[in-house]
Amino acid sequence: MLNKSVFLIIAMLGIAMISRTQNNIKPCGTDQVMQEALLKNPALEKLLQNQDSLAKEYTKQHYGEKSGTVKIIPVVIHVIHTYGPENVSKAQVLDAIRIINEDFRNLNSDTADVIPVFKSIVADSEIEFRLAQLDPNGNCTEGITRTYSPLTHSAGENVKDLISWNTAKYLNVWVVANIESGAGAYAYYPGTAPQPSHEGIVCRASQFGSIGASNGGNFSSRTLTHEIGHYLNLAHTWGSTNSNADPSNCSSDDGVSDTPNTIGSNLNCDLNQNTCNSLDNVQNYMDYATCAKMFTQGQKARMQAALNSSAGNRNNLWTSSNLIATGTNDGYTPVTCAPIADFNASTYRICAGESVTFTDLSYNAPKDNSWTYSWSFPGGTPSTSTDSMPTITYNTPGIYDVSLTVTNSAGSDSYTRNQLIIVKQTSGGGATPFTEGFEDAAFPVNSTNNNLSWEYEFNTSTAWDRTTLASYSGNASIMIDNQNVADGMVNSFISPTIDFSNVTSTGIMTFKVAYAQIDNTSSDLLRVLFSKDCGKTWQVRFARSGAQLASASPTSGNFIPSTTAEWQEFSIPLSIFAGEQSIYVKFEMTSGGGNKCYVDDINIQATTGVEELINDEQIQLYPNPSAGNVTVKLNTDLAVPASIQILDISGRVIIDKTVQLSQNPVNINNENTLIPGTYFVNITAGNKKWVKKLVVLK
Repeated sequence: MLNKSVFLIIAMLGIAMISRTQNNIKPCGTDQVMQEALLKNPALEKLLQNQDSLAKEYTKQHYGEKSGTVKIIPVVIHVIHTYGPENVSKAQVLDAIRIINEDFRNLNSDTADVIPVFKSIVADSEIEFRLAQLDPNGNCTEGITRTYSPLTHSAGENVKDLISWNTAKYLNVWVVANIESGAGAYAYYPGTAPQPSHEGIVCRASQFGSIGASNGGNFSSRTLTHEIGHYLNLAHTWGSTNSNADPSNCSSDDGVSDTPNTIGSNLNCDLNQNTCNSLDNVQNYMDYATCAKMFTQGQKARMQAALNSSAGNRNNLWTSSNLIATGTNDGYTPVTCAPIADFNASTYRICAGESVTFTDLSYNAPKDNSWTYSWSFPGGTPSTSTDSMPTITYNTPGIYDVSLTVTNSAGSDSYTRNQLIIVKQTSGGGATPFTEGFEDAAFPVNSTNNNLSWEYEFNTSTAWDRTTLASYSGNASIMIDNQNVADGMVNSFISPTIDFSNVTSTGIMTFKVAYAQIDNTSSDLLRVLFSKDCGKTWQVRFARSGAQLASASPTSGNFIPSTTAEWQEFSIPLSIFAGEQSIYVKFEMTSGGGNKCYVDDINIQATTGVEELINDEQIQLYPNPSAGNVTVKLNTDLAVPASIQILDISGRVIIDKTVQLSQNPVNINNENTLIPGTYFVNITAGNKKWVKKLVVLK
């Protein structure tokens, strides 16, 4: 269980930044979640069959019909974020709503580009989407909620448990940074979600609308259109299978008579594509083409059938009573809502004496001259402000809350972000040589000297914590159980400030790690980073994952090292930090479907001893500089194996081998892996260590 001291903080920085310049569009995940749902509840198959029968009967009676009545669907957008780009703007939300309304009403300008063979069956689906103006409690809303949660970076059904409005009254859309399954978005067919509150759509911010955090482009901007199709009982044009562009798809069907059988597109746009003995409708929103522009008349009929069915309560969404209850009816007069307070900081970690700028992110109403702000900054100078974007100086180390009360003509709201600003000391911490063996039961707090306390930085309930399950020496180590941490989640522990003033160019940090993969696909990543500016920026000096990190053979779970042989030592040269007065060290784990990982015996040596480093009577490294292969010769009578590591200037281990001294001299670059640059050669034999600098030339 995590120690709940003030040194336990929630990491505020986004993990997976989304850039509009990236082209990392992801496919739909609906078929995957539907297969999982059917495995858990085979009775859903009967529901799907009934829905299909109803849709086909409805189509027989209403195909090609234009009723003149538009069904209005109330929508709520739940933005799940960690204050990164996934915290999409209101403008991006409005853009996404605009796109789906144009697509479902056949008002998009690119409909004119539909090829002639399909032009006659392009449909106005007679469905419109409106952001809710009243929430489930009848309160004024703009139809957008914002929830802080690291789950946004590994989203799935978990984000639906954070917030969900009555799915019988609203189409819920959860906008997230990343979906754990790797999908761009997904939905369930009507009535098939794991529970009623999970009906709706999960969509990556990079595939939501066409502006802001969106990748832009046809595929990304039409992702929500595609998923609403699933939500209204449309399959992919090739049918309900997991694989597009699979030749076997010709034998499957989407239940729509006017969409030709196809194997499906693969993020391309071939208007001449003919995969099942007829021209494919690649411009269909339910394909995987990058030129989607249309629904067919048959698809319209199937969606209208879904809206007339009680499955998933789709038939309640557009009723007159529900439109009135959600403020989406034609006669509703919008009013100004009271604001919902929110804000962010320019940085969360600073050195004492530095400043932070705070930005108002309050929402739920248009901002005008009636808005006022009242900030509270305990520990800051000034301690209060009425500006919308104040800059505050923090002179005393500590962890501080920040509060904002925002008011407009309709009301006010207050919000406090606890332990938001971390102000670190630049002196008075640990001196080198420095050790940490996790023997203090109060860790991360140092029970005798608070200046030597560490801190946890975590995104999940399971994170790094002191353990007595295993240790290399003493009684304890620090451990994280990656089996219980979602893939991609990052958790860290951070040192107190360490004075490197007497660290020389031969300084080195060593630490022990015990880790076993669950299988050869486990990719847990351990990085060690250093900061010169109290943690505002970090330099990676060590990174190993999966088999490179493993110190023991794969085990199915609950790895606990039983002997010191199941630990290995890593080392990081410290030359680039020599002479620095204040350094912080972070051990950061990114979960990758793996096992327990333990760290022990962190040891920072200011110098390893000049006589050991340059005594050529004991160690010879030649040629140096080298143009290629390098040979090491140890002139010692130690009758033990020698460990030889070559690290690049960033601390990454390039070569790691164990040799017998009887094999001297040893060629340590016969793998031809050393490119031109500067390296450190670490040699350990018994209780003796040597470090030599190696220069490789072209």
